[in-house]
Amino acid sequence: MQNEWFVGVDISKATLDVAVCHFNKPDDCVVHRFGNNSLGYKSMFTILKRSGINQTNSFFCMEHTGHHTLGLCCCLQERGFPFTLVSPSHLKKSLGLVRGKNDRVDAQRIAKFACLHHRLLKPMRLPSTCLLKLKNLLAFRDRLVKTNVSLANAAKDLKSISSLMDNQFIINQSEQRQKFIEQQIADTDHQIQLVMKEDEQIYRHFTLITSVIGVGMITATAFLIYTQDFTAFENGRQFACYSGVAPFEFSSGSSIRGKTKVSPLANRKMKSLLSNCASAAVQHDPELKMYYQHKIKDGKAKMAAMNAVKTKLINRVFATVH
Repeated sequence: MQNEWFVGVDISKATLDVAVCHFNKPDDCVVHRFGNNSLGYKSMFTILKRSGINQTNSFFCMEHTGHHTLGLCCCLQERGFPFTLVSPSHLKKSLGLVRGKNDRVDAQRIAKFACLHHRLLKPMRLPSTCLLKLKNLLAFRDRLVKTNVSLANAAKDLKSISSLMDNQFIINQSEQRQKFIEQQIADTDHQIQLVMKEDEQIYRHFTLITSVIGVGMITATAFLIYTQDFTAFENGRQFACYSGVAPFEFSSGSSIRGKTKVSPLANRKMKSLLSNCASAAVQHDPELKMYYQHKIKDGKAKMAAMNAVKTKLINRVFATVH
Protein backbone atom coordinates (compact mmCIF):
# COMPACT_ATOMS: atom_id res chain seq x y z
CA MET A 1 0.00 0.00 0.00
CA GLN A 2 1.27 3.44 -0.93
CA ASN A 3 2.18 5.77 1.92
CA GLU A 4 -0.61 8.29 2.42
CA TRP A 5 0.54 9.91 5.64
CA PHE A 6 3.94 11.35 6.43
CA VAL A 7 4.99 12.00 10.00
CA GLY A 8 7.82 14.40 10.76
CA VAL A 9 9.21 14.30 14.29
CA ASP A 10 11.44 16.95 15.85
CA ILE A 11 13.14 15.28 18.79
CA SER A 12 14.55 16.92 21.90
CA LYS A 13 15.65 15.43 25.20
CA ALA A 14 12.24 15.83 26.85
CA THR A 15 9.68 16.22 24.06
CA LEU A 16 8.59 15.11 20.60
CA ASP A 17 6.95 17.58 18.20
CA VAL A 18 5.02 15.42 15.74
CA ALA A 19 3.72 16.87 12.47
CA VAL A 20 1.39 14.82 10.24
CA CYS A 21 0.53 15.62 6.62
CA HIS A 22 -1.28 13.82 3.79
CA PHE A 23 0.58 13.25 0.51
CA ASN A 24 -2.03 15.38 -1.31
CA LYS A 25 -1.47 18.33 1.08
CA PRO A 26 2.20 18.49 2.16
CA ASP A 27 1.81 22.10 3.35
CA ASP A 28 -1.16 21.31 5.59
CA CYS A 29 0.24 19.75 8.77
CA VAL A 30 -1.32 18.92 12.11
CA VAL A 31 1.19 19.19 14.95
CA HIS A 32 1.09 17.55 18.39
CA ARG A 33 3.58 17.53 21.24
CA PHE A 34 4.33 14.45 23.36
CA GLY A 35 6.87 13.48 25.98
CA ASN A 36 9.98 11.69 24.78
CA ASN A 37 9.21 8.63 26.90
CA SER A 38 7.08 5.48 26.82
CA LEU A 39 3.92 7.33 27.90
CA GLY A 40 4.48 9.93 25.18
CA TYR A 41 4.91 7.23 22.53
CA LYS A 42 1.71 5.53 23.68
CA SER A 43 -0.24 8.80 23.46
CA MET A 44 1.16 9.49 20.00
CA PHE A 45 0.10 6.10 18.63
CA THR A 46 -3.37 6.51 20.15
CA ILE A 47 -3.92 9.84 18.39
CA LEU A 48 -2.52 8.52 15.10
CA LYS A 49 -4.82 5.50 15.27
CA ARG A 50 -7.85 7.77 15.71
CA SER A 51 -6.88 9.50 12.47
CA GLY A 52 -6.65 6.19 10.60
CA ILE A 53 -2.86 6.22 10.48
CA ASN A 54 -1.25 2.79 10.79
CA GLN A 55 1.82 0.73 9.83
CA THR A 56 0.73 0.24 6.21
CA ASN A 57 -0.15 3.79 5.19
CA SER A 58 2.42 5.96 7.00
CA PHE A 59 6.10 6.83 6.97
CA PHE A 60 8.06 8.46 9.83
CA CYS A 61 11.00 10.78 9.27
CA MET A 62 13.32 12.25 11.93
CA GLU A 63 16.63 14.03 12.21
CA HIS A 64 19.49 11.96 13.54
CA THR A 65 20.01 13.47 17.00
CA GLY A 66 21.98 10.74 18.73
CA HIS A 67 20.69 8.79 21.72
CA HIS A 68 17.60 11.02 22.15
CA THR A 69 16.27 9.33 18.99
CA LEU A 70 16.86 5.77 20.13
CA GLY A 71 13.74 5.31 22.27
CA LEU A 72 11.30 6.36 19.55
CA CYS A 73 13.13 4.33 16.88
CA CYS A 74 12.97 1.20 19.06
CA CYS A 75 9.25 1.73 19.61
CA LEU A 76 8.55 2.31 15.89
CA GLN A 77 10.51 -0.78 14.92
CA GLU A 78 8.76 -2.89 17.55
CA ARG A 79 5.33 -1.80 16.29
CA GLY A 80 6.26 -2.24 12.61
CA PHE A 81 6.08 1.41 11.51
CA PRO A 82 8.47 2.29 8.63
CA PHE A 83 10.86 5.11 9.50
CA THR A 84 14.10 6.74 8.46
CA LEU A 85 16.68 9.07 9.98
CA VAL A 86 18.02 12.01 7.98
CA SER A 87 21.16 13.98 8.76
CA PRO A 88 20.44 17.57 9.88
CA SER A 89 22.76 19.00 7.19
CA HIS A 90 20.95 17.05 4.44
CA LEU A 91 17.59 18.30 5.65
CA LYS A 92 18.79 21.89 6.01
CA LYS A 93 20.25 22.04 2.50
CA SER A 94 17.21 20.42 0.90
CA LEU A 95 14.77 22.97 2.35
CA GLY A 96 16.21 25.94 0.45
CA LEU A 97 15.71 29.41 1.90
CA VAL A 98 13.85 29.31 5.22
CA ARG A 99 13.10 31.90 7.87
CA GLY A 100 12.78 31.33 11.57
CA LYS A 101 13.10 28.15 13.59
CA ASN A 102 11.34 26.40 16.44
CA ASP A 103 10.46 22.81 17.28
CA ARG A 104 6.93 23.01 15.88
CA VAL A 105 8.06 24.51 12.58
CA ASP A 106 10.95 22.04 12.32
CA ALA A 107 8.54 19.10 12.68
CA GLN A 108 6.39 20.50 9.85
CA ARG A 109 9.45 20.93 7.64
CA ILE A 110 10.55 17.35 8.29
CA ALA A 111 7.06 16.03 7.42
CA LYS A 112 7.02 18.06 4.19
CA PHE A 113 10.52 16.84 3.32
CA ALA A 114 9.41 13.22 3.79
CA CYS A 115 6.32 13.78 1.67
CA LEU A 116 8.22 15.39 -1.23
CA HIS A 117 11.20 13.00 -1.17
CA HIS A 118 9.65 9.74 0.00
CA ARG A 119 10.59 7.91 -3.23
CA LEU A 120 14.26 8.47 -2.38
CA LEU A 121 13.97 7.65 1.33
CA LYS A 122 14.47 4.04 2.34
CA PRO A 123 12.99 2.57 5.51
CA MET A 124 15.72 1.63 7.94
CA ARG A 125 16.23 -0.78 10.78
CA LEU A 126 18.19 -0.19 13.94
CA PRO A 127 21.58 -1.86 14.26
CA SER A 128 21.80 -4.99 16.39
CA THR A 129 22.34 -4.74 20.14
CA CYS A 130 25.95 -5.80 19.61
CA LEU A 131 26.60 -2.93 17.19
CA LEU A 132 24.95 -0.42 19.52
CA LYS A 133 27.19 -1.60 22.36
CA LEU A 134 30.25 -1.27 20.11
CA LYS A 135 29.19 2.21 19.07
CA ASN A 136 28.94 3.37 22.68
CA LEU A 137 32.27 1.73 23.58
CA LEU A 138 34.04 3.37 20.65
CA ALA A 139 32.58 6.78 21.57
CA PHE A 140 33.71 6.27 25.18
CA ARG A 141 37.20 5.33 23.98
CA ASP A 142 37.37 8.49 21.86
CA ARG A 143 36.53 10.60 24.92
CA LEU A 144 39.26 8.87 26.93
CA VAL A 145 41.84 9.42 24.19
CA LYS A 146 40.96 13.12 23.89
CA THR A 147 41.22 13.57 27.67
CA ASN A 148 44.56 11.77 27.73
CA VAL A 149 45.97 13.95 24.94
CA SER A 150 44.72 17.09 26.67
CA LEU A 151 46.43 16.13 29.94
CA ALA A 152 49.67 15.21 28.15
CA ASN A 153 49.78 18.53 26.29
CA ALA A 154 49.07 20.52 29.47
CA ALA A 155 51.81 18.69 31.40
CA LYS A 156 54.24 19.25 28.55
CA ASP A 157 53.49 23.00 28.51
CA LEU A 158 53.97 23.25 32.27
CA LYS A 159 57.28 21.39 32.09
CA SER A 160 58.52 23.88 29.51
CA ILE A 161 58.19 26.74 32.03
CA SER A 162 59.39 24.78 35.07
CA SER A 163 62.39 27.11 35.37
CA LEU A 164 60.03 30.05 35.93
CA MET A 165 57.66 28.53 38.49
CA ASP A 166 57.04 25.33 40.38
CA ASN A 167 54.20 23.34 38.73
CA GLN A 168 55.33 19.93 39.90
CA PHE A 169 52.11 19.16 41.77
CA ILE A 170 50.00 19.70 38.65
CA ILE A 171 52.45 17.74 36.51
CA ASN A 172 52.43 14.80 38.94
CA GLN A 173 48.64 14.78 39.17
CA SER A 174 48.35 14.95 35.38
CA GLU A 175 50.75 12.06 34.89
CA GLN A 176 48.91 9.94 37.47
CA ARG A 177 45.64 10.69 35.74
CA GLN A 178 47.19 9.77 32.41
CA LYS A 179 48.24 6.36 33.70
CA PHE A 180 44.72 5.75 34.98
CA ILE A 181 43.16 6.78 31.64
CA GLU A 182 45.62 4.65 29.67
CA GLN A 183 44.51 1.67 31.75
CA GLN A 184 40.88 2.57 31.04
CA ILE A 185 41.65 2.67 27.31
CA ALA A 186 43.23 -0.79 27.52
CA ASP A 187 40.20 -2.10 29.46
CA THR A 188 37.86 -0.59 26.87
CA ASP A 189 39.77 -2.25 24.03
CA HIS A 190 39.41 -5.58 25.84
CA GLN A 191 35.68 -4.98 26.33
CA ILE A 192 35.27 -4.19 22.61
CA GLN A 193 36.78 -7.57 21.77
CA LEU A 194 34.49 -9.34 24.25
CA VAL A 195 31.36 -7.64 22.87
CA MET A 196 32.48 -8.47 19.33
CA LYS A 197 32.41 -12.17 20.19
CA GLU A 198 28.76 -11.96 21.32
CA ASP A 199 27.68 -12.00 17.66
CA GLU A 200 29.18 -14.76 15.50
CA GLN A 201 28.69 -12.95 12.18
CA ILE A 202 30.07 -9.63 13.45
CA TYR A 203 33.12 -11.37 14.89
CA ARG A 204 33.69 -13.23 11.62
CA HIS A 205 33.50 -9.95 9.68
CA PHE A 206 35.83 -8.33 12.21
CA THR A 207 38.38 -11.10 11.64
CA LEU A 208 38.14 -10.65 7.87
CA ILE A 209 38.52 -6.86 8.07
CA THR A 210 41.61 -7.02 10.27
CA SER A 211 43.20 -9.43 7.78
CA VAL A 212 43.59 -6.44 5.42
CA ILE A 213 47.09 -5.00 5.90
CA GLY A 214 46.92 -1.60 7.61
CA VAL A 215 43.49 -2.04 9.20
CA GLY A 216 43.59 -2.43 12.98
CA MET A 217 41.03 -3.19 15.68
CA ILE A 218 39.61 0.32 16.09
CA THR A 219 39.20 0.95 12.36
CA ALA A 220 37.65 -2.50 11.90
CA THR A 221 35.16 -1.70 14.67
CA ALA A 222 34.36 1.62 12.97
CA PHE A 223 33.76 -0.20 9.67
CA LEU A 224 31.24 -2.49 11.39
CA ILE A 225 29.46 0.39 13.11
CA TYR A 226 29.23 2.84 10.21
CA THR A 227 28.27 0.20 7.64
CA GLN A 228 25.87 -1.46 10.11
CA ASP A 229 27.72 -4.72 9.53
CA PHE A 230 27.87 -4.03 5.78
CA THR A 231 24.12 -3.65 5.28
CA ALA A 232 23.94 0.16 4.91
CA PHE A 233 26.18 0.42 1.81
CA GLU A 234 26.03 -1.64 -1.35
CA ASN A 235 29.68 -1.28 -2.32
CA GLY A 236 33.01 0.29 -1.42
CA ARG A 237 32.49 3.29 -3.68
CA GLN A 238 29.45 4.39 -1.68
CA PHE A 239 31.36 4.05 1.59
CA ALA A 240 34.35 5.93 0.12
CA CYS A 241 31.97 8.79 -0.67
CA TYR A 242 30.52 8.63 2.86
CA SER A 243 34.04 8.69 4.31
CA GLY A 244 35.13 11.68 2.22
CA VAL A 245 37.87 9.98 0.19
CA ALA A 246 36.14 9.66 -3.21
CA PRO A 247 36.98 12.51 -5.63
CA PHE A 248 34.25 14.45 -7.45
CA GLU A 249 34.45 16.48 -10.63
CA PHE A 250 33.72 20.22 -10.45
CA SER A 251 32.92 21.63 -13.89
CA SER A 252 30.17 23.29 -15.86
CA GLY A 253 30.09 24.11 -19.56
CA SER A 254 33.33 25.51 -20.96
CA SER A 255 33.95 28.25 -18.41
CA ILE A 256 34.10 26.35 -15.10
CA ARG A 257 36.89 23.82 -14.84
CA GLY A 258 37.43 23.31 -11.14
CA LYS A 259 39.85 20.86 -9.58
CA THR A 260 38.55 17.34 -9.00
CA LYS A 261 38.55 16.88 -5.24
CA VAL A 262 36.89 15.13 -2.34
CA SER A 263 33.79 16.55 -0.69
CA PRO A 264 33.93 18.16 2.78
CA LEU A 265 30.62 16.43 3.54
CA ALA A 266 31.95 13.28 5.15
CA ASN A 267 32.30 11.21 8.30
CA ARG A 268 35.46 12.87 9.58
CA LYS A 269 36.08 10.24 12.24
CA MET A 270 36.17 7.48 9.64
CA LYS A 271 38.29 9.58 7.33
CA SER A 272 40.83 10.16 10.12
CA LEU A 273 41.01 6.44 10.88
CA LEU A 274 41.49 5.65 7.21
CA SER A 275 44.36 8.14 7.06
CA ASN A 276 46.18 6.19 9.77
CA CYS A 277 45.46 2.92 7.96
CA ALA A 278 46.72 4.26 4.63
CA SER A 279 49.96 5.47 6.21
CA ALA A 280 50.55 2.04 7.75
CA ALA A 281 49.58 0.22 4.54
CA VAL A 282 51.99 2.24 2.40
CA GLN A 283 54.81 1.24 4.77
CA HIS A 284 53.96 -2.46 5.17
CA ASP A 285 52.13 -3.51 2.00
CA PRO A 286 54.49 -3.68 -1.04
CA GLU A 287 51.61 -3.53 -3.53
CA LEU A 288 50.05 -0.41 -1.99
CA LYS A 289 53.48 1.17 -1.56
CA MET A 290 54.11 0.71 -5.29
CA TYR A 291 50.61 2.01 -6.08
CA TYR A 292 51.20 5.13 -3.99
CA GLN A 293 54.60 5.80 -5.56
CA HIS A 294 53.10 5.34 -9.03
CA LYS A 295 50.46 7.98 -8.25
CA ILE A 296 53.17 10.40 -7.09
CA LYS A 297 55.18 9.82 -10.28
CA ASP A 298 52.06 10.57 -12.31
CA GLY A 299 52.01 14.04 -10.75
CA LYS A 300 49.34 13.46 -8.11
CA ALA A 301 49.60 15.48 -4.91
CA LYS A 302 50.57 13.44 -1.85
CA MET A 303 47.11 13.91 -0.30
CA ALA A 304 45.36 12.83 -3.51
CA ALA A 305 47.62 9.78 -3.76
CA MET A 306 46.88 8.91 -0.13
CA ASN A 307 43.12 9.25 -0.80
CA ALA A 308 43.54 6.75 -3.62
CA VAL A 309 45.19 4.36 -1.15
CA LYS A 310 42.29 4.86 1.29
CA THR A 311 39.83 3.99 -1.47
CA LYS A 312 41.85 0.86 -2.27
CA LEU A 313 41.70 -0.18 1.38
CA ILE A 314 37.93 0.35 1.51
CA ASN A 315 37.43 -1.74 -1.62
CA ARG A 316 39.65 -4.47 -0.19
CA VAL A 317 37.63 -4.55 3.02
CA PHE A 318 34.32 -4.79 1.14
CA ALA A 319 35.72 -7.46 -1.18
CA THR A 320 37.03 -9.43 1.79
CA VAL A 321 33.71 -9.36 3.66
CA HIS A 322 31.49 -10.00 0.63
